[in-house]
Amino acid sequence: MGFIANSLTDSARLRRPGVALAFLATLLAALAFAAGGLAANGGNSANAKLCQQGGWQTLMDSSAEPFASDGGCVSYGAHGGAIYALARLHVELCPDQPFDGICVSTTGFGLQPTTFVRTPLLKNGVAVTTAFEIVQADGTVGGPPIAHFEIPCVDGNVYAATASGTSADSLSTPTVPGIPITSNTVMRISSCP
Repeated sequence: MGFIANSLTDSARLRRPGVALAFLATLLAALAFAAGGLAANGGNSANAKLCQQGGWQTLMDSSAEPFASDGGCVSYGAHGGAIYALARLHVELCPDQPFDGICVSTTGFGLQPTTFVRTPLLKNGVAVTTAFEIVQADGTVGGPPIAHFEIPCVDGNVYAATASGTSADSLSTPTVPGIPITSNTVMRISSCP
């Protein structure tokens, strides 16, 4: 019996290192799998780095809101949020306005090149004309003023203009398509001589 007991003991001794080695291999495989999953989901340190050293001041989130601080930007990027270069559209009334009508100019930056910026001119809530400006290769827009006027002049018509376009693709990894950008709204009321 001593021989059989020693045989079992010798066999058990041989299995311990094998079990430990199998356990270690399984643990390493699980850790590698988890790390790969994190990297595939963004791991996002590269996205967070976009925000550092003042970068957050030139960036916005996927709702086109600029970041209020470096910490907010870093946290957003680290959690996988799409980060975009700041994009803006601005509509401004021309210095000289028609008595019954509206004249505006539209400018913008951070937009998707070769897309259009659309600026409808509204009279009493209804579009009377729409300007389409092509975004330049550098992401800017800023063409000549656009105008609409009515004859004969009628006091009290309400005119408004708002521009819309698309931002450039995200800077974050993975790249996400541009998001809608909307300008401020300008208004004026006709005043006849």
